[in-house]
Amino acid sequence: MRPVHVVGLRPSRDLCGTTEDQFADLLIRLAPLAQERLDRLADRPDRQRAPGAGRKRRPFWVRLLVALTHLRQGSTVRATGDVFGVHEKTVRRYRDEIEELLVEHGFVPPGAAGPIRTLDELADYLTALAESDGEEAVVVDGTEVARCRPYPWDEQKKAYSGKSKTHVVKATVVSNRSRRPLWVEANPTGEGRTFDVMMLRHQTALMAALAVLVAAGIIVIADKGFRGLGQDLGADSVLMPKRKPSGADYPPETRAFNKAVSQQRMPVEHAIGRMKWWKAMRYWRRHPHHFDRTAKAIGVLATFS
Repeated sequence: MRPVHVVGLRPSRDLCGTTEDQFADLLIRLAPLAQERLDRLADRPDRQRAPGAGRKRRPFWVRLLVALTHLRQGSTVRATGDVFGVHEKTVRRYRDEIEELLVEHGFVPPGAAGPIRTLDELADYLTALAESDGEEAVVVDGTEVARCRPYPWDEQKKAYSGKSKTHVVKATVVSNRSRRPLWVEANPTGEGRTFDVMMLRHQTALMAALAVLVAAGIIVIADKGFRGLGQDLGADSVLMPKRKPSGADYPPETRAFNKAVSQQRMPVEHAIGRMKWWKAMRYWRRHPHHFDRTAKAIGVLATFS
């Protein structure tokens, strides 16, 4: 018989992206949601299996640890399965379950009365924050994640980013001075060649939420990738760096203005950086239509770290 080496695993930032306290907090938040889903499945009218029959599930904390480790390490499902001694299909099932629960739970920025699950709740949170704390700005930015090269040539052209010089999937991230993601939404077309402003225009619900914020007097801060956004939301409601004059260098006042705008944009860069701690957001291995759920789930995780 071959010797077996047993290792005890404990939650840590290096392993699963959370400390033990953060892991316990996630466990307390997500376990009731998981039990509600299980009860709904048990009570469905077309159920044929008797209550309590079938293979028993592993404890929820095990499923959570496996899924978080998979997302933190960015490894394949087979490699994660080898670490925990389970089949790769089991890792895939755990990952999908936890991602759905995280999206269902919603974003939890510091000081929020409750999780942000919808764009209406996002608009209400930012509007209330502007009225109470005087915070009158929200920052948006696009992020790219490298992906495997698609096989058909037409798909390769659509996925190729001239900025990153590789094939990517893209998403829009919304943040404020909390430096945590408040909302994450993938490009609905799944393309990587789309400009940030065009991606946002395709995200009609998010654009409508920004319009509500602008109507409440909140400024939208963005970078040059969103040039033209002022035509949609109003020139006085969008703050972004000025372009370099044609055939000339930046005047000193323009350079100082752009530096000030960049400093105000830092919160969203830090929010994206927190998401990139999770290595599943550094290289995308799956089909683009799965990216929105994973990006939202990791955005939720970034609010806890």
